[in-house]
Amino acid sequence: MIGVTVRYHTPLRQARGIAEEMVKLPEGASLAEAVCTLAEAGPPALRGMLLASDGGLSPHLVLFHNGSLATGTARHAPLADGDEIKLFLAISGG
Repeated sequence: MIGVTVRYHTPLRQARGIAEEMVKLPEGASLAEAVCTLAEAGPPALRGMLLASDGGLSPHLVLFHNGSLATGTARHAPLADGDEIKLFLAISGG
């Protein structure tokens, strides 16, 4: 098992009810797998923000892994003990 720090930013923080937490994941878990685990363990409101209706990651979710924006294949790279994940929702407007 590995331990990673997850930091939630508004409105994800409000849905989860905490700003950050340490989660234990299986060795070799990817960033995408970590988000799915968080969605399954969290309240329904959080799940709706993290996952799309097909069960994949929400297209509105912005992920940072150890301070770097994680897109494409980076979302499937394995995490390591002590890593940090930051979760944001994309902001749009006119």
